[in-house]
Amino acid sequence: MKKSSDAKDLIDSLIPLGMIFGSALGVVFGMFFKPNFLVFTIALGAGIGYLFGVIAYGIFRKQE
Repeated sequence: MKKSSDAKDLIDSLIPLGMIFGSALGVVFGMFFKPNFLVFTIALGAGIGYLFGVIAYGIFRKQE
């Protein structure tokens, strides 16, 4: 029972984790460009992370 609950918690946190990792990658990517481009890379990274989080959520939700 606990294993199933832990798996459900992980599946439910895929979208926020995707946004966090996407923002972090956006910051790293933005370090190679002008500082005024950094805000755009953070938002773009969060959006891409959100997209991947939703896709992963859909895939893992169907398996369960």
